Amino acid sequence: MKENTGKSKYVILGMLARMPQTGYNMKRWIEKEYSHFWQESYGQIYPTLKKLVAEGLAVPSEEQGNGRGQITYSITDDGRKELDHWLRKAPEIEKLRYEILLKVSFGENTEPNVLLGHLDDFATRNENMIRDMKEYMQYFELLKEQGIDCTYSHLTALCGVYIYSAMRDWAGEAKRIISEREVDSK
Repeated sequence: MKENTGKSKYVILGMLARMPQTGYNMKRWIEKEYSHFWQESYGQIYPTLKKLVAEGLAVPSEEQGNGRGQITYSITDDGRKELDHWLRKAPEIEKLRYEILLKVSFGENTEPNVLLGHLDDFATRNENMIRDMKEYMQYFELLKEQGIDCTYSHLTALCGVYIYSAMRDWAGEAKRIISEREVDSK
């Protein structure tokens, strides 16, 4: 289970403010749209939904969409007030954790080719994420043409493009420096 940051409540309220939905659909949406900067597990979503209902911030309704009784949740007026209150607060300072940075930091304890391989993999992963973010942005443009405003989702994907581009570029520069160091040490 992912670390509970206490923000699950607001992630879910924000999603419910867009439209009523099931816990399963929330998880799928998080995996597609938010995974580059936020994760939530089913072990966080379902207990949080129950807590939101108990606090009067969301309400459940039974649906029979696919033959199984699925619970669709909607935000209440109190839930919207709670979301608004949280949105007005300054965000907490983000904590960066990249294992690749630890490995590079301790790089003198291994062969340069090991680090170069890790950096190649890291650059490739970031390039793939850039591609994914650009695909999301294209999808948001299609939705815009259909009258659905995704400006804010577009902005989070754009941030992903900038971050992953910077990390990809850093990996290239780190490879260059390590390779030059090896040539100089021979």
